[in-house]
Amino acid sequence: MQKLLVAAAAALLFAAGAGAARADVATVADDGTTPFDGGVAVTSPLEQVAGAIASTIAGRVVSVRCESDADWASLASTGRFQPTSVLGYVSFANGLPADYTELSPDICRSLQTFAEAATKPTKCLAKAAPRVVRQRVVTVVKGKRVVRWRTKTVQSVPLSDPGPCFVNGRQLQQSTAFWNSYFDTAEALQTLAHEAIHLRGDGVESHAECYGMQYLASAAQQLGDTPDDATAIARYYATKLYPLRQSQTPDYWSADCRPNGALDLTPSDGLWP
Repeated sequence: MQKLLVAAAAALLFAAGAGAARADVATVADDGTTPFDGGVAVTSPLEQVAGAIASTIAGRVVSVRCESDADWASLASTGRFQPTSVLGYVSFANGLPADYTELSPDICRSLQTFAEAATKPTKCLAKAAPRVVRQRVVTVVKGKRVVRWRTKTVQSVPLSDPGPCFVNGRQLQQSTAFWNSYFDTAEALQTLAHEAIHLRGDGVESHAECYGMQYLASAAQQLGDTPDDATAIARYYATKLYPLRQSQTPDYWSADCRPNGALDLTPSDGLWP
């Protein structure tokens, strides 16, 4: 199982490097449709794209089902779980996974917003730091020369292209609303990758969380993101969100989920996650 995962991960990393020069692209049309239009009978554009991503990770043909709020509530009632606390799931029977995963409405909405965007909502559009100079000002007061110094902004250069917002382990200055949305995007991408690991046949939550996190950047790229930003989102998740698993949901955390740890799919390559 792990050797297959490593081979698939290496292939995806190679593909990521090959696309490093491209710009953001929308992979789902922004035409007013929802990710769950048509119910089970119709596969929405997002479900098609997400299904292809999940199939690549799972190593077999699988599908992704996005549920409306009403349908998710019905599934929650049948499955006896809280609809607001479960982001997605894969059913297992006799140790074997189903051929599809169910994703919550909020997860699918976040994935749809990300896929529709021609410029991904995780990008920063902030201007570069302005150039500031110190100027000497001389005035005459009651016949005496007085020297004062003042600073003046003489240039402000906008960024040539939108760039990642999580840089060198820190969040660039943005509004709280921006980072709340960023969190939702990272969580949605991770949920898709996490459930795809279950579809591969691994029912251990700590494995699915760690392996899924290592596929997060690839999933973001397949939804139209650039490699640099996709990597930034994955590092944000690994740095800011994954450590919280240890105290909040310990079954989803493992001490082996670290660079060169037992759950590192590509050890000794200097890349994480």
